[in-house]
Amino acid sequence: MVTIPDPFLKVWWRFMNNDDKMIVQKRIGYLQSLLEMNAWPGLIGTMVKFWDSENMVFWFGEVELTPTIQKVLISYESVAMCNKRKRHPNTDLLYPIIWDFAKIREKFSLVKAEWMNKLPGPNIPFRELHYRFGCERAYEKYKYEFLSKEKWNEMCPLTFAICLLGTIVFPQGPKYTIHPSVFMVSHSIFYEVDYKTLTKYYTLGPMILADIYRALDKFQSGECFFQVCNLIQHLWMMRHLIKTHNPKEPDPLRWSDELHGHDWWLYHNRCNKIGGEIFVYSKLRGLRDENV
Repeated sequence: MVTIPDPFLKVWWRFMNNDDKMIVQKRIGYLQSLLEMNAWPGLIGTMVKFWDSENMVFWFGEVELTPTIQKVLISYESVAMCNKRKRHPNTDLLYPIIWDFAKIREKFSLVKAEWMNKLPGPNIPFRELHYRFGCERAYEKYKYEFLSKEKWNEMCPLTFAICLLGTIVFPQGPKYTIHPSVFMVSHSIFYEVDYKTLTKYYTLGPMILADIYRALDKFQSGECFFQVCNLIQHLWMMRHLIKTHNPKEPDPLRWSDELHGHDWWLYHNRCNKIGGEIFVYSKLRGLRDENV
């Protein structure tokens, strides 16, 4: 289960130039705010006990709740994403395929990357990408691997998105390594092309939701880890659980996205995060319609 992002990924975002940040947020919204969220693993582990895999719903006492694409999109969409969708509705479905190292080198305009051939498996370590795109003076240190500095500059925001999606949103395999399919997905989101170079307009929402459903089924059947974006699932759950007579909501002028304001929102609505799984289980089991 993803609970702590790689600290180098947080530093990379913090010192990224504003132009690149705008590019990232236009393509994947506010998902970078997941870097600042505090995970609550006990909640996710307890929620799974109430999952009905046959009907694809949660049953909490008398309450039926179902994650939807709309709720997933609301949690991370940026203003730039919404404006882009007005011009080009993202109705196309993205089907991931696995790129081999040769395809990745081609798309990244890498002319020399022997380090890939030395990797023990198909996954690429986050740190190898961070050294080449996220560190200070990275291009000067590794310029012999790239076709040109212009191409390297173009790849920087895409590479950050790949590292974010590959280590937090769609983690697969060993810790802080990135599955090759994430390269293909990120490239398609950024460049809006399919396998045959036709223009397509994709969104990550259906993929995130499908991954949540798949992970819930695996976790319920005995898998050790909830290999999916548990932070988005955590946000979705808490938005249903916290209900007061006068709930405090983040100021939209200060908190431009739900992910960034999530921990503030929990604190100011007096959410108890220290009760443990037994406390959470008793609360979920006794839910009624008026409690959500």
